[in-house]
Amino acid sequence: MAPSAFPKDPELQAMIDLLDDTDPEVIAEITQALIKRGPAVIPVLESAWVGQLPLVARERIEDLIHRIQWSQCRTALMDWNQSDQKDLLSALIWISRIRYPDLNEEELRNRLEALRIEIWMEINDRMTALEKVRVINHVLFRLHGFRGNTANYNDPQNSCINKVLESRKGNPIVLCCIYLWLATRLDIPVVGVNLPQHFILAYLDEEAEAMGQYKALFYINAFNKGMVFGEKEIERFLELIHLPADPRYFRPCTHHDIVVRVLNNLIHGYSEAGKQDAVTDLVELRDHLIEFNPWAPDVNLGEGDEDPF
Repeated sequence: MAPSAFPKDPELQAMIDLLDDTDPEVIAEITQALIKRGPAVIPVLESAWVGQLPLVARERIEDLIHRIQWSQCRTALMDWNQSDQKDLLSALIWISRIRYPDLNEEELRNRLEALRIEIWMEINDRMTALEKVRVINHVLFRLHGFRGNTANYNDPQNSCINKVLESRKGNPIVLCCIYLWLATRLDIPVVGVNLPQHFILAYLDEEAEAMGQYKALFYINAFNKGMVFGEKEIERFLELIHLPADPRYFRPCTHHDIVVRVLNNLIHGYSEAGKQDAVTDLVELRDHLIEFNPWAPDVNLGEGDEDPF
């Protein structure tokens, strides 16, 4: 390989040259040293991978790159967990980077912003809550064709916001997250609701909220093209799955609850695909987020979501 492919770092060069070593202790030491260097070392490893290296060294580089990227995502999500957790989109982007490390964040945010502007141009303050929702539904589901991925419901891509924005197909919670982001940026009082087996949204009564009370004017099913429904439909669904009408199934959930549920769906998707290594890593991450959450979230409800509506 050409020396110019690497920065002037003799120690780094020496470690890469040893990646085909047969001594497990040497490989373990090098691996830990390279992982500690973090994402900055990835371009160097990629350059080495395309060079004249033995197969075993190339395989070790692939594993190293994966482990460094995974460590970066895990650290970012743990940092988000210890923050005020207000920026849900950032957490969803880091979850997507677990599977798509080269995700273009600027492009993703531009896609969302373009949708927001398109909706904003059609909405005004004189509209009723239902009229505003009809505008969002028209832009998202009619003009742009967003829909629930019923054909491949458990595909891990359905839990990755970048892929949902590209394919316009997803699972209930990520479609709801896109809807929620747009509504929040448009000052429309929509919140997430952690209904078992199917994540939904609620449109809040702003007058009740101003008095410190919670009241949902109605609920929204983003998986079914923004269908609007009331509490009675939730009660009937809970009866069908043999659960009591617990108040938390009707009320807003936290961003932490949403992130945990997205991870649960990703875990379920990888489990269905037989990718046990990914399942193990994600379960560990999810459990750490739950254990070290400073805001004491509600119990998560999202493993193996289904489509009841």
